[in-house]
Amino acid sequence: MIILLKSIKEKFNKPIIIESFISNKLNLSFSYGLFIFTFLTLFKPFKLDLLKHNFFGYAIVISILYSINLLLLLFLLKKINYKKWTISHLIIWYGLFIFCLGFVTWYFSGLYKDFVNYSLKLPFLRFLKYTLFVSLVSTPLLILLNDKITKNKKIKKTVENTLITIYSEKKKEKIKIDILNLIYITISGNYVSFYIIEEAQIKELILRNTLSNILSQIKKYPTIFKCHKSYIINSLHVNAISGNAKGYFLISNMLTNKIPVSRSFNKEELENLLQKKLPVYPKTL
Repeated sequence: MIILLKSIKEKFNKPIIIESFISNKLNLSFSYGLFIFTFLTLFKPFKLDLLKHNFFGYAIVISILYSINLLLLLFLLKKINYKKWTISHLIIWYGLFIFCLGFVTWYFSGLYKDFVNYSLKLPFLRFLKYTLFVSLVSTPLLILLNDKITKNKKIKKTVENTLITIYSEKKKEKIKIDILNLIYITISGNYVSFYIIEEAQIKELILRNTLSNILSQIKKYPTIFKCHKSYIINSLHVNAISGNAKGYFLISNMLTNKIPVSRSFNKEELENLLQKKLPVYPKTL
């Protein structure tokens, strides 16, 4: 029993991350109000059908109040030192939110009913119970929605981060590519060829430059490395290593040709380089 209580205490004192809710406050608040309006309109709970032709206006007022209250909650959280909060802090804050939400909606509900000359009003404690029920139903949906919004933001940011512009030697020309779709780069004379995936086909783009200058523009990506004096490879698309100490080659399922490797690399070094992936970039090829 003591161990169980200790375990529960540790969980309640565990730090909780809520930054994503604050950064998504506008989307969450709007969605919260929309959910409340939909819920009230579809089910007409708590005998709201008795409002008859005044119901629609009532549902709009309550939905707006829910939306504003959540927005204010998240805005206030941004102003305080929430980064050291635990689950216990969040539960207390959530309880205060439910109480304030219940009071505000109860008060304005009464004003609306006075305005439409509707005499049936609920006592505060019963209204608060209804508010708690609706909040408990909607909170898991808010959490799921927040996770989805956060995930979409990360994907969008990832796509933006992988789109790069590469310039020619004198910056008179440029090409824009997605680093995820780059297979390898090679040079012939004064021209550099980029082999990329486009619409499930291998496409060649050509730019006048040196391989060293090109590498300086894209070397921040961990899967890009110069494997040979004439080749730069993207390890995302390397599937195997062939050859021996006299000469290794990199094999890609996307290519019919093999990529030569400088003799300065041994097999262990190559394997270590090829293990570097892009943990923050999804492979969307």
